[in-house]
Amino acid sequence: MKKVYLIIAISFLLLQLSCSPKSSANFELYLTDAPAYNIQHVYVTLDAIYLRSEDRQTWTDNILTEPKVIDLIPLRGREEKLAALELPPGTYSGIKLVISKVEIVAMERTFTIDINPPVTVTIPCQFTITNQGAVKVTLDFDADRSCVWDGFRYNFSPFIIVKNIIHR
Repeated sequence: MKKVYLIIAISFLLLQLSCSPKSSANFELYLTDAPAYNIQHVYVTLDAIYLRSEDRQTWTDNILTEPKVIDLIPLRGREEKLAALELPPGTYSGIKLVISKVEIVAMERTFTIDINPPVTVTIPCQFTITNQGAVKVTLDFDADRSCVWDGFRYNFSPFIIVKNIIHR
């Protein structure tokens, strides 16, 4: 009888392990936001994201498959995944975001800022991709510091820092 229970327990364990979803990505990029005051929404259009390979002294291809519109305000206290991908092993020394449009909703009005040419924000950060582990990078895009009211309109100057880098 003990053997039957043991066989059932092992079968159950193997079934659980075989059904567990496993990501093949060794790099994940997340975005969060610090609180913003008197602003209801900040929609930012990211056209591209690049990573700097320190080993090759080059930037990767765009890791976004298409432009992404993100509302920064709901990201207070939570993170949103921007990308998950398999990177070649090596050391990376920066992240570059390309922003083409911003819509700010405040005071019951929408302020649209078309950015042409798009603004490129380079964020220095260092992380190493290995064959055995994964890296999670979280950027903090501070909407309150990025959107400045001058009395007539909003000006946009992106303020983005690395919140954390976790090697798993």
